[in-house]
Amino acid sequence: MSRAARFWAFACCLVVALAGPAFSSTGQASAPTPATAGASSPGAEERPSSRARLAGMPAVDAGGEHSCGIRGNGTLWCWGRNNYGQIGNGKTGADVPAPLQVGALTDWAKVTAGGASTCAIRTTKALYCWGLNHRGQIGDETRKVRVAPTRVPGTRMWRSVSMGFFHTCAVRTNDTLWCWGDNSSGQLGQGSTRQTAKWQQVPGRWSTVSAGGWTTCATKTNGTLWCWGRNLFGQLGIGSYADRSRPTRVGTSDNWRNVAVSWTHTCGRVSGGTVRCWGRNTHGQLGTGTTAGSTRPKIVIGGHRARSIGVAEGSSCLVDTGGVLWCWGDNRYGQTGGSRNLTLTPTRRAGTYSSVSGGWLHVCAASGGASVCWGNNERGQLGNGKPTDTKAPRVSTLAPAPLRGPYSFRLASFNVLGNGHSRPYAHDDRFGPSRMRAEWTAQALITGGIHVAGLQETTAGQLAGILTAGKGRYASYPGPGKGDRNVESSLVWDTTRFEATRKMTIRTQFIARMLPRPIVKLRDRATGRQFWVMNVHNAPWDYQQKRNRATKVQLKKIAELEQTGLPVFYVGDFNEKRTILCKVLRRTDLVSPYGGRLNGKGECIDPRGRMRVDWIFGSKFVKWSRFSYSKPPLVRLSTDHWVPVVNVQVP
Repeated sequence: MSRAARFWAFACCLVVALAGPAFSSTGQASAPTPATAGASSPGAEERPSSRARLAGMPAVDAGGEHSCGIRGNGTLWCWGRNNYGQIGNGKTGADVPAPLQVGALTDWAKVTAGGASTCAIRTTKALYCWGLNHRGQIGDETRKVRVAPTRVPGTRMWRSVSMGFFHTCAVRTNDTLWCWGDNSSGQLGQGSTRQTAKWQQVPGRWSTVSAGGWTTCATKTNGTLWCWGRNLFGQLGIGSYADRSRPTRVGTSDNWRNVAVSWTHTCGRVSGGTVRCWGRNTHGQLGTGTTAGSTRPKIVIGGHRARSIGVAEGSSCLVDTGGVLWCWGDNRYGQTGGSRNLTLTPTRRAGTYSSVSGGWLHVCAASGGASVCWGNNERGQLGNGKPTDTKAPRVSTLAPAPLRGPYSFRLASFNVLGNGHSRPYAHDDRFGPSRMRAEWTAQALITGGIHVAGLQETTAGQLAGILTAGKGRYASYPGPGKGDRNVESSLVWDTTRFEATRKMTIRTQFIARMLPRPIVKLRDRATGRQFWVMNVHNAPWDYQQKRNRATKVQLKKIAELEQTGLPVFYVGDFNEKRTILCKVLRRTDLVSPYGGRLNGKGECIDPRGRMRVDWIFGSKFVKWSRFSYSKPPLVRLSTDHWVPVVNVQVP
């Protein structure tokens, strides 16, 4: 990659900060149930806060940030995000918030909406795909974006198809299973992670398949269930957290009928209609009445007999044999219904339904001769013609408290790999999409107990997603409205604990640009006492002279802040190890909770552990505890950085 390309891949990124004291070894944050959460009675009915009804469309499928449905006359319609032509209208570009017909054909039978691609089967059993194709997920053995339905070459005998983030799997009428596209986690089931644009047959005779995120699960004609691919949260259901690149059997049952896969959890239905779920359970999406995750299938509470199941990230739904729809898990976008942030057991939704499908953060279901979608609508994926305004709620301000007593908080710095690195066709596109990384980041901030975090490489859209997912709990400076360049380094804080009393920026060198770096004075709401935080992101790679220019300006400002007598914290991705430690120790009175010191000769002594490029520094009179460089699974989904995080106590 050229230096110019590396610059744009690095500088136009999205990043976020988080970390948490409550992460288990699996990365499942063991958070207490929020005050607004609760387990609804299995008989309780909660109406959705907002939804879109699509008349004359008895079949629908929810994708990442778009949806598609088939009307009774056999025409195909799609709506939502269209940045890679996934709507199939012959072009890429702006979101499409209302259903738009795909071509003029009237013989469409089935459709599946993936991350940023779409596939559909005609009544002739021919398979067509379109949209993003950088990993060959369209199946035409190229990597070119296709903005209109493109025939998957070869046989016409396709029975069903399912799309994950960047991969596709489909079952033929002769019970053979074929997968193609991304194979970074072994989701093609070939026993390796080797990438190829060609179809790959998965040995065996298969009945159904579901692809989600980087994971694939499928049922065989003998009723057994098999899963493979990414397994960070136990979503394969095989009793471990290890990835599998070949189909691995789930349990010993031979009466599985179908399965639904999301990014981090999975649900399956057996012949009698009982539903079992497994994987990540932070929001209660397993339906077990708790937030404890599981690496093996767990029965969903309520004794429901399902005929259809669907999963979104953090939530699950089923339609029972009587046509009643039940949902549980994350409800911050109205995915499960009612006013609670989450529900731990199935909650009844109004209406009668025949099938249900989950996207990333929204859900669609067929209801008689119509379809209904609800949940997140930032890209118009509900099809109601009115995308949701994603501005974060305003936070309240309180009167100053009297200055008294010590206070403590949890401080972190987190460079989440930016969109410039991870967008399709970039060199790190194995990472999740920016919107989902924002979601995971906000969840980790809350469950991890992080009160103040420095964010580097953020884009405006990513920062807006974090604040939206936090439901007003966090504020930031600068805010998303300032644009990508101005939020490349941002600071977020928990508004239930702190209030900003002063905000300013300094501009320092970053490769070819001078970019703003935030400095915020925060006031502890309980004690009224205040402190300063500066968050920075300095140039990477071999740009040492530019890092030197940046840190010279930053450390001069740090020295000025120290003169106020308030505690000062200096966090960020410095892209230096020993060099930045020695600069800070020699030019300021700050220290690092990780260690390192100056000896009597003024020589810089390294910490005992391995140094990294992300640091936390603070005034030497504060007390540190529980410092770590953290990298639980949620962080691993978002970045290749380690996250420095520490408890701070100010006496």
